[in-house]
Amino acid sequence: MDELSQSIDNLLEAIRRTEIYREYRRQEERLGMDPELKEQVYRFRASNFRLQNEASDQEILEVVDRIYHQSRELRKNPKVNEYLDAELAMCKLMQRIAGRITEEIDIEVPDIG
Repeated sequence: MDELSQSIDNLLEAIRRTEIYREYRRQEERLGMDPELKEQVYRFRASNFRLQNEASDQEILEVVDRIYHQSRELRKNPKVNEYLDAELAMCKLMQRIAGRITEEIDIEVPDIG
């Protein structure tokens, strides 16, 4: 195994040891005990993902409103709320890791803003 592959394996193992990851896995398992609820949450997550990546300017307000109401209803369930909080923490951890790599590697990235 080359040095980079070994370093990636070490990073993955370090992520798996974090409390953030362990909590995410616990909440994922807990949610998985209720397949119907899990399906509702996954449909919500898919809608949210599509909103962030595909919604046109014309439909964005309608989609945001629908997702907001779905979120409010789903989050009334403590199991869902804890899962979504754990998922958000995991996503923030992954963003932090990706951001750090991007900052530290010297590659010119054009401004697309």
